[in-house]
Amino acid sequence: MNTPQLCKTCKKPKANHTCALCQDSICKSCTQFLTETFSYRKSVPKELTHSSYCMNCFDQWVATPLEEYNQVMDKAKEIIIYRKDQSKLTRNVNYKADPYSVEDCEDEEEALMRMSFFAVEAGHNCLIHVVLSFKKVMDGSHKKAVWAGTGIPVTIDPTTIRGHMDPP
Repeated sequence: MNTPQLCKTCKKPKANHTCALCQDSICKSCTQFLTETFSYRKSVPKELTHSSYCMNCFDQWVATPLEEYNQVMDKAKEIIIYRKDQSKLTRNVNYKADPYSVEDCEDEEEALMRMSFFAVEAGHNCLIHVVLSFKKVMDGSHKKAVWAGTGIPVTIDPTTIRGHMDPP
């Protein structure tokens, strides 16, 4: 006879899920499901690639990186962006960082967000000389656009620069 698995957390039977890290049995109500895929990070640690965790493993391995990732995403949405055609406005901005390049993005917004995420992660608050482009590719029987972009990350003082520049 099959004995039912007990949940590691609440000790109830019918623990149908397994924690991806510790391999303990957990019930659905005690399972922490991770829907965020950390897709904007350049590299994702192995602990963060799973979809279900027990509460202990989630708190120990996932909660802090998830919070940090969400904070970077929020800052990336607020980054200052100057496109290449606005180079007159940014001609006096000094930059030493290499440009970021992204490819194979679904739309213009994703390409911009990926570069913004990389910039914020590196401690910058602005992208200058941003160029976005797309190419049409065949996906089965229909065409779709695949976006790419480049941009140079810089750190500027928004209070002094914004008085001289009009961002888009």
